[in-house]
Amino acid sequence: NKSIFEDLGIRSQWGLPKLHSLRHYRQAIERLGTPDNFNTEYTERLHIDFAKEAYEASNKKDEYPQMTLWLERKEKVLQHQKFI
Repeated sequence: NKSIFEDLGIRSQWGLPKLHSLRHYRQAIERLGTPDNFNTEYTERLHIDFAKEAYEASNKKDEYPQMTLWLERKEKVLQHQKFI
């Protein structure tokens, strides 16, 4: 609870620099363009590949639960491979 810190005089303001800087992002992007190395293409491509592979692994009938299960299993296999 924040009030204990305020009552003890430890802290009186709760503005965080990270949250404050969010106010300036839109203006900076409009003025300067997108930040370097900011590209959603990679994750979009990864999403498309996984969606296609998951659909192909289903029997094309009520595919959503099958695709979800396939993706869960694929993630577990990838995590296991990283662990080993």
